[in-house]
Amino acid sequence: MALSRSAAVLTAAATALMGTVACVAPSTGPGVPPLTGTVWELQQIQMSDGALLTANPPQNYTAEFADDGQVFVQADCNRAVGQFTESADGQISVQLGPTTLAACPEDSISPQFLQAMNNANLYFFQNNNLFIDLKFDSGTMQFSGRPTPALVGTLWKLQQIQLSNDTLLVPDQPDSYTAEFLEDGTLLVQADCNRGRGTFSTTDDHRLEVSPIATTMAACPEGSIGSDFVQALGNSGTYFFRDGKLFIDLAFDSGTMTLVAD
Repeated sequence: MALSRSAAVLTAAATALMGTVACVAPSTGPGVPPLTGTVWELQQIQMSDGALLTANPPQNYTAEFADDGQVFVQADCNRAVGQFTESADGQISVQLGPTTLAACPEDSISPQFLQAMNNANLYFFQNNNLFIDLKFDSGTMQFSGRPTPALVGTLWKLQQIQLSNDTLLVPDQPDSYTAEFLEDGTLLVQADCNRGRGTFSTTDDHRLEVSPIATTMAACPEGSIGSDFVQALGNSGTYFFRDGKLFIDLAFDSGTMTLVAD
């Protein structure tokens, strides 16, 4: 265990000193981020055989541990949902469920990250970073944390709608295409020159269901994607966050909306 932890906190310049053994005391107490309530961005996976796998970029490789025991993983172009258990002495076990099977870029470390998550064994904090030692002393993952964005209580501006038929819809004025999810389950929408109102519900596994949205019926200028935006919201399937942005996957794998916080 000591060898695995020492490897995790070595800098890249010192990775040549793999034979060095050091003892790292985990940080605890005020100021240390909790395991849950944080989006953990992978920095690197240091394997005990000397291999160093670097996440590029880190925001494409994330793990989010929820209070209900679920873990949401973004592994580059793929996503997975699973279960985790932890104990007061730092033991952790992760079991990922079905994973999407998109073909990621050649230099992706998506499969190695997913395998490492399934091999999680112990976790500890050092300098506000999260380290997860793998089973059989096979390596250590290092993460940095950022606060979890909030779906509710944020004014989200549409950035684009990417449909699965390769159609890309981009608003001329993002400020005119907004969605606001309220705590009482109300959804307020501005769709170009029209405004709408509906209701929504979410589940612990990030599913999003939106009721039919009633809108005003003004005639918007040519080129408006107001009706497309309303239709896409009504087809919401699941949602996730990456790099501070909100992504909503549409039902039947028909596309994805990207929104940014105002």
